[in-house]
Amino acid sequence: MLRDRQTKIQNLNGKGFTLIELLVTMIIIGILAAIALPSFLNQANKARYSEAKTYTGTMSRLQQVYYLEKQIFAGNISQLNVGIATTTSSFTYSVITGDINGNSNPVQLDRIATNVATPSSSTLGVFEGVVGVTGVLGAQTTTITTVFCIANVLGPGSVARGALDGSGQTTCPLNFTSTD
Repeated sequence: MLRDRQTKIQNLNGKGFTLIELLVTMIIIGILAAIALPSFLNQANKARYSEAKTYTGTMSRLQQVYYLEKQIFAGNISQLNVGIATTTSSFTYSVITGDINGNSNPVQLDRIATNVATPSSSTLGVFEGVVGVTGVLGAQTTTITTVFCIANVLGPGSVARGALDGSGQTTCPLNFTSTD
């Protein structure tokens, strides 16, 4: 009978986990979560930028069509008849105009326009599609090109105009990086 009780006590002690085993498991799970969480959060921002690239890409293609019809770029988003929301949960979309050097004046809609996705949060950067006529105006061959750019600084305050460089190629504004 004493032997049966000792066997039962030993069986009860052999079941379950020790406190150290539970702590080690929790530490391992915590380390794995700390490694995976930044990557997971970055995926959400990538999806938001994908929306911005899709919208500004659509606006840029419509700018090209508008230019082919009227020999001038649209000065605002309503002229493009985009058919998409100008404001989403992540971005507000607009067109800004300027000259080929990235200044606000004089407006040179016959040469350049910048389609802008301005973020609604400070965790995203401004995304732009700069559309420009490259080559010499009046020449037999001119090309309309687009470059997509993302601001180097996060937040809605870094909206800037695109420009044409010295060789007439469409370029990103200062403090922006090309995504192409």
